[in-house]
Amino acid sequence: MPTSIKPAFTKNNLAIVFSTDSNYVPYMAVSIQSIIDNSDKNYNYDILVFDDGITTYQKEQLSQMLKSNVSLRYIDVKPLLATLDYSLFKSRGIWSSATFYRLFIPQIMSNYDKVLYLDCDVLVKDSLVDLFKIDLGKAEAGCCYDELHYSAHSDRIKDIAEYVKIKDWKKYFNAGVVLFNIKNINSQKFIDGFIKTLKRPYLPFLDQDVLNILWEGKYVPLDWSWNFQYYMVIEHPELLDNSEISKASSKRRIIHYISGHKPWNSPDLPYAAEWWLAARKTAFYEEIIYKNTRISNLLLRNFKHYNRLLSKYVFYKVLKNISFGKIKNHFAQQSSKLKQQVKQIRAIYKDK
Repeated sequence: MPTSIKPAFTKNNLAIVFSTDSNYVPYMAVSIQSIIDNSDKNYNYDILVFDDGITTYQKEQLSQMLKSNVSLRYIDVKPLLATLDYSLFKSRGIWSSATFYRLFIPQIMSNYDKVLYLDCDVLVKDSLVDLFKIDLGKAEAGCCYDELHYSAHSDRIKDIAEYVKIKDWKKYFNAGVVLFNIKNINSQKFIDGFIKTLKRPYLPFLDQDVLNILWEGKYVPLDWSWNFQYYMVIEHPELLDNSEISKASSKRRIIHYISGHKPWNSPDLPYAAEWWLAARKTAFYEEIIYKNTRISNLLLRNFKHYNRLLSKYVFYKVLKNISFGKIKNHFAQQSSKLKQQVKQIRAIYKDK
C-alpha cells in the first residue's frame, strides 16, 4: 500500500473519507448516494474508504452508484497498523476498529490540502463546495460543536471534566464531520499524540475525545448546519427556539444521525424520511430492511431480560460514582455499554 495517496482528479477535487467494516457498508452507501445526488457537475468527488473487511460483492454493489465525476477507492490501513500497538485498535463496546482509522488521514492524504471525514451515519444535502472553500487559516481542522454545547447534559459535562479534561466543555466538538486542514498537520506528531492519548485508561467517546484533546484551541468552529445532530432537537425540541439551532435545522446541509436511534431502526422519527429517500436508490435497500427487522425481532425476544439488564446498568453506574482509579474506569466502560443496550431495547419496544 502506498504511504501517500494522490488525488483522483487533477482539478476541482473534493476529497472525502469514510471508514468502515462490512457491517456498516449499507449505511455508508446511503451517505455516498446523498453525496452523488447533491454533487456539483463542475466539481469532482474523490471518495476514499478506509477498509476494514469490506467484501468484494459489496464493492461491486457500490461501484454501480458512481458517476463520471465521482471516484471511489479503498485503502487498506492494516499495514500501517502493523507498525503500531494493534491492541489499542481493537473493537471496544459499540465502537469497531474502523473508528480509529481516521488518525491516518494526515499521513495517507498528505498530497491533499483539505480532506473531509464523514461518519457513515450522515446524510449530505449540499454539494459540499462551500464547505471546502472555508478558510481554516492556521487551524488544523474545522468542526462543529457537539450537541452538548446546546443541551448542557450534566453527565456529559461531568465526564469531560473527569476524563477528557479540556478547559472549556462548551468547545467540545462532534467528530462525525471533520474538515482536516492537511497542510497544517504534522502527520507523525498527530499519530504520536493520538496513540499517547488513546492509552488513557478510559475515554467515554474514544477517538472523538482524543481529537478534542489534541485539537484544543486548534480548530475552527463551523456553522452547525454542517453537522446537524438531529437527535438533540428530538430530545430537546425547545432548543429549536434557539436561533442558531433553528437556522441549522432549516439549512441542515449535513444531517448527522447521532444516538442509537438511527433512521434505519426508527423510520418514524423526524428527518428519517429523507434518509430513506436516498436509501431506496441504493442496491442495499432490501438488505437494510431485512437486517433491521431481524435485529428488532431479536431484541423483542430478549425483552424478558430487560429488567435484569437495567438493574446491571444502574448497579455499574452507582459503582462508577463511588469508586476511583482503574476500577472506576472499568465500571464506567461497563455502564456505558449497558446503557446503549437498554436504550435500544426501550426504543424498539416502544415502537412495537
